[in-house]
Amino acid sequence: MSRYNISHSTLIQAPLNEVWKELIAIDDWGWNRWTKLKAEEAPVEGARGKLLASYEGDGQYKEFDFVFGPVSESEHLLTWMGSVGPKGCVFSGYHTMRLEAITESETNLIHKEKFGGILPQLGLGLPYKTLNENYLLMNESLKKCVEEKHESK
Repeated sequence: MSRYNISHSTLIQAPLNEVWKELIAIDDWGWNRWTKLKAEEAPVEGARGKLLASYEGDGQYKEFDFVFGPVSESEHLLTWMGSVGPKGCVFSGYHTMRLEAITESETNLIHKEKFGGILPQLGLGLPYKTLNENYLLMNESLKKCVEEKHESK
């Protein structure tokens, strides 16, 4: 386990299905300046793609390979992972975005990443403090996007 694991929870004032619609539409993540997921197919477990990470949210991206983990509309779960070295011994990251209905008009977004391998143990490989901040910014940006669309209905 890494001391740099990330976990954020954000309450969104919109129905779960509206939040899920924005989250699962990875080809239309205009709300997300920090992460882009590029894949040949819709998110399904085992599909591979390229993750584009902009640590400053400025459109300057670093590219990484990833594979989708479990993706479930019924559980409102989107996961992806990447690794370096045999079985991720150098580095691994397991990213989870999950939605929970609080009420009919409120949704909780749980956004996590679990890091493994030798690099995170040493505090190397990625700017972990920046990622922690960026994941919260991603949550807030998704929240703003969905709430504005919901209010305009």
